[in-house]
Amino acid sequence: MGVTNKAATFKFLVILLLFASIEMLNAGDITFEVKYPRVVNAGETFRLEYILKGSREGINFMPPKFSDGFEMKSGPHIYNYSGSSDGDYEIWKSFLYIVQANKKGVFTIPVSAIEVEGKEYKTSIVELKVLGEHESKEEYYDIDAFLRTQVSRPEIYEGEAVVLSCQLFTKVRLLSVKQIDYPVLDDFEVGSKPFYDHQGIPVFRKEDYNGSQYSVSDLRKIIIYPNRTGKLAITEVEASLSFDTRILDRTKRGYYAGEDQVRGVDKLFKSEPISVRVVRLPGNKPDDFSDAIGKFKLRSEIKGSQPKVGDLFALSLIVDGVGDLSIASAPVLDLPEGIEVYDMKSEDYSFFGDLGIQSDKTFGYLLIAQKAGTYRIPPVRFVYLDTDSGTYKVLTSSEYTVTVTEPKLKGTVVAGLY
Repeated sequence: MGVTNKAATFKFLVILLLFASIEMLNAGDITFEVKYPRVVNAGETFRLEYILKGSREGINFMPPKFSDGFEMKSGPHIYNYSGSSDGDYEIWKSFLYIVQANKKGVFTIPVSAIEVEGKEYKTSIVELKVLGEHESKEEYYDIDAFLRTQVSRPEIYEGEAVVLSCQLFTKVRLLSVKQIDYPVLDDFEVGSKPFYDHQGIPVFRKEDYNGSQYSVSDLRKIIIYPNRTGKLAITEVEASLSFDTRILDRTKRGYYAGEDQVRGVDKLFKSEPISVRVVRLPGNKPDDFSDAIGKFKLRSEIKGSQPKVGDLFALSLIVDGVGDLSIASAPVLDLPEGIEVYDMKSEDYSFFGDLGIQSDKTFGYLLIAQKAGTYRIPPVRFVYLDTDSGTYKVLTSSEYTVTVTEPKLKGTVVAGLY
């Protein structure tokens, strides 16, 4: 055989192997499986679904044979889906039966089969446990879910706010919250505005816990304040929750028109109790301590720095940072004679971020000029306890100069300054 013939033979073998590999891959893509609930009650109807997945059409479907423990109410209902997913062409075919369980016991349904391009594909044997009509299914389902109670800081100062979160971790779809008993907080005061309090179906996010991914929801998230120092107990959360026990898997698009039957099972969960250690405030507390504990910044601004006698103008102090500012007291202004505080108000906003409670608070002072002249408004002190260093820190605002002139007319309020 010449070199040319050898090369041609080699090329033919490569092409043959390539086509064989493709055929093997296509055949390997085909699956035939059965979906059903593991546990039902006597008298209950359930869905028995045979699903062919792959890139080939199936023929000669061998339907299931039902024993005297079951009664077929309807079926097969046949649904088809075809299309591309992630670049691969897929064909799904579903044979759906609605079946009723007639009596208590453990029953089997023999394998079913379907033919795809001359090859037979079989399902596994269906083994189904039928309970009494009113018997609970709870103990037969291993639901990977748990409750967890945690605080944003396990060690705090007296008077310091801490966020208490009651969380649900689950790998199973939650259908409803039947009842929740939240922790007893005898040693704490509860803030008036919760960050979140469960209403209806909770909102979930994905989180990793001990190397495994869960859907996580904050059933409740509130601010609490300790009433005393020492080790303070927070009791467990107890909740009755209903979970979806459907075994049927859906694709991204769904492979048949209609919804699979929802099967809920109720289960009682209880979290572990936790505690918070509360320590006393450091000594040498300044007289003008604002009661704010955390880590903050201060900025200030003035509007209307050239008023006339009798006019109003505004000084604002804006504090923001990590910690609860809702309880922070307003700084006292050291004003020169001729300038007085006409009114003062404050507003605050807080949320729970990655660093804990994050908040800002604005102290607005409406000032009135009593007589003409040039006045110095000295820096204003805001004193807080820094949680990083455990020491009291002083923030100071800017110094301002205000020039007050005699009015040509009667005194007026400068609009939009306060």
